[in-house]
Amino acid sequence: MKELFEINYSKINAYNFCHYLYKFIYLDGNYVKHNWKTSLGISIHKCLVDYANKKLELKGLLESFEENWNNSGFDTPQQMMECYEIGVELIKKFYEFEKKNPSNIFSVDDFFEVFLDDEIVLKGTVDRVDILDDDSLEVIDYKLAIEEKNCIPHRNELQLMIYAFGISKKYLKKVSYITYYYITGPKKQRMEYNEDFSLIDNLKDMAIKMRNMEFYKRGKCEICLAKEFCRYREVKNGDI
Repeated sequence: MKELFEINYSKINAYNFCHYLYKFIYLDGNYVKHNWKTSLGISIHKCLVDYANKKLELKGLLESFEENWNNSGFDTPQQMMECYEIGVELIKKFYEFEKKNPSNIFSVDDFFEVFLDDEIVLKGTVDRVDILDDDSLEVIDYKLAIEEKNCIPHRNELQLMIYAFGISKKYLKKVSYITYYYITGPKKQRMEYNEDFSLIDNLKDMAIKMRNMEFYKRGKCEICLAKEFCRYREVKNGDI
C-alpha cells in the first residue's frame, strides 16, 4: 500500500493555477510572503472567529481586531495605519450587517477530514457554517475582496463544493447552500448546493498527478504572488 497522500483546497488551487507554484510551495517548502491584503485578511478573519465563539458585541469585536492585528507585509508605517483604519470600518459594517441579517452560527474554523480511498485523504477548514431553520447547513467562506467593493465578483465554486462535501460527510447533514461572504460591502453570494458526483473522481485524478509529480503547466507569472522569487518562472511548460 502506498503512503497516504493528503490534499486540500490550497494545494488543488495552486496546482490548477500552475504546477510549478505547487512544487515551489508544497514540495520545495517555500512560502509566499504576506502583503497588505493578506495581513489585513488574516487580522479580520481571527476577529470574526472571536465574534462567533465569544458572541461579541461591537466593542468587543473592535478590541479583538486590535489584539489580532497582523503588522507584517506593509511597505510603510503609514500604509499599515491606513489599512488598520480600513479594517476598523469593515468590522463596523460587518457587525451592522450581521445585526440586520441574523443567522444561527453552527461552527467556525471547522476542520474536516474525508478519506477518498485507501490512499488519498481530503482535508480542509471551513470559515463558517450556519444552521438553517430546516436543520440543514449553509457553508460559508469569508472573502475580503478589498479591491472588488463595487460588485460581487464571479468566482469558481470549486472551493465551496469541496467544503460542502467535507462538512456534509463530517456531520451527516444536508448542506443546502454554499456562500461567499464578502466582508467589503458586506455582501453575500449565496448559491444552492447540489452534490457534484464527479467531484471525487476529479479530485482523485488530480491527487494522483500531484503524487506522481506531473509538472507541465505553467500559470501566468505576471499575476503570481511568488513571481519575484520563484525559480521556476523562466521554466518552459513541461521542461523540468
